[in-house]
Amino acid sequence: MTELPEGILSLALRLVLITLFLLLAVGSLARASARLERRLEGEGGNPGRRARLRTLLRAGRGLGLALLLAVAVLAALRLFGIDIAPVLAGAGIIGLGLSLGAQFLIRDFLGGVIMLIEDHYHVGDVVKVGALSGTVERVTLRATYLRDAEGQLHIVPNGEIRTVSNLTAGWSRAVVDFPIDHTADMAKALTALQQACDRAAADEAVRDDLLDPPEVAGWNAVTEWGTQVRLTARTRPGRQWEVARALRRYGMQALQSAGVALAVPRHRLWMQPPGPGSSGGQA
Repeated sequence: MTELPEGILSLALRLVLITLFLLLAVGSLARASARLERRLEGEGGNPGRRARLRTLLRAGRGLGLALLLAVAVLAALRLFGIDIAPVLAGAGIIGLGLSLGAQFLIRDFLGGVIMLIEDHYHVGDVVKVGALSGTVERVTLRATYLRDAEGQLHIVPNGEIRTVSNLTAGWSRAVVDFPIDHTADMAKALTALQQACDRAAADEAVRDDLLDPPEVAGWNAVTEWGTQVRLTARTRPGRQWEVARALRRYGMQALQSAGVALAVPRHRLWMQPPGPGSSGGQA
């Protein structure tokens, strides 16, 4: 039986060691990632936040696998006597070209990582991004998916998100305005609207959504055709619209029962009679 040269045996042994190192590192990374995912599934809290952390975890796992594979390949090239300096230089040039050509994609990914780390919003939140608004249906490292009130799905690249308004972060506020006619008895109107607030606070449909009792915020605007009275209520996140509907319904009923008229736009016309020598006309 012909014995293999010592150099070939040494080379084969080193390749086996590199392969074993790669397999062990990949297995350890996969086990650690799976352990963290199970821990996330077992924790309570907002499911959207767990989905974000899971997305970030999977992205990190993919990046770790790519780095481990690159290290193993470079180590194997050195075993065969290949100078890896030109390879690294070429990879640097290629990487620079790719980064210049894919700068927007890289910006989107960096924006997604920052957004996930800082926890700007969750899946299910209602947000405004520039001129777009809607419910967050999905979040990836590249883009945020918004579904608006008309059912349209907007895909917003994370790198283009400069200012975002979260309408359901922590708590929300229901705001309802009633325009009251200038000739109405304002004391009677305020009493009726306070009764409407009390009825809304006792309504089983929205009672659990209220963090504070609804209140009459008072006169918040006066226009040429009426006085505006505002009702407000602090609510659980995302429940401000249901509470606003209840306040609007009870407010209208209370004002009608009290005989308080709502303001409507009016236009006043003056008709000047034709002067001497005028042929007359209509205004």
